Amino acid sequence: MEINGNQGIGIDAYVNQVQDKNKVGTSDDKPENSVKKSDTVVISDAAKRVQEARSQLNDIPDVREEKVSELRNQIQNGTYQIDADKIADKMIREGLLNDALE
Repeated sequence: MEINGNQGIGIDAYVNQVQDKNKVGTSDDKPENSVKKSDTVVISDAAKRVQEARSQLNDIPDVREEKVSELRNQIQNGTYQIDADKIADKMIREGLLNDALE
């Protein structure tokens, strides 16, 4: 095995390369045309449809004034008629449905 004086050249080259890479990331070496990153929000198609549906629901009034006015007039005139069988049927159906869910 022959040993000569140029033995450390390969290691020195590696050390110098690592040191150069470390210097690139320092605060003194900021590029002039740096690009700033910003946060972005992407709304999915489903979310857009939900927003649109919610907007349409907000346009619908909570109380159907026409129906309320019609029923009020019928009650005042004495022409409002109650279908007792229909009411009883709905009460029984609702009761059975509630029992099934419990």
